[in-house]
Amino acid sequence: MRVLGIDCGGQYTGYGIVEETAQGKLRAVCFGAVRLKTRETLEARLLSIFRELQAKIDEHTPDIVAIEDVFYGPNPKSMLKLGEVRGVAMLAASSCGLKVAEYAPRAIKSAVVGYGAAEKSQVQHMVKLLLGLPDPPEPVDAADALAIAICHIHTSATLRRQATAQS
Repeated sequence: MRVLGIDCGGQYTGYGIVEETAQGKLRAVCFGAVRLKTRETLEARLLSIFRELQAKIDEHTPDIVAIEDVFYGPNPKSMLKLGEVRGVAMLAASSCGLKVAEYAPRAIKSAVVGYGAAEKSQVQHMVKLLLGLPDPPEPVDAADALAIAICHIHTSATLRRQATAQS
């Protein structure tokens, strides 16, 4: 299974592709972030995200895309912009024929760190360990995207085991 995790953000949109090998090991295929230029129009920033994500999908052919579910923040304007970025990420996935799985922030942290209120640095450290990386992934948005992909792989494995047990 190969999963593209996307961490939507107003300044950086992180991406990370994680592959589960036949032996059950996790491997980082690629990761990084689309840096959004604040001096560009919103439309231009959204188009940059769309094109970059489509390019990663075309290059690395993930099986599915996983993103962080909507959460609520104190600034409605920021939440609207985040929603626009999420919409573009979902459009990039669906335009390539991929399904999108959504995960709550606490579920992602719990799947990777074992604690739903973990700090970003803890997530970054655990992603490094789980993927056998020499250094913590940078920027932190890329680490979050990798964590989202890992969360999907772990969740899928649990659901498969449950389905087998019920058969």
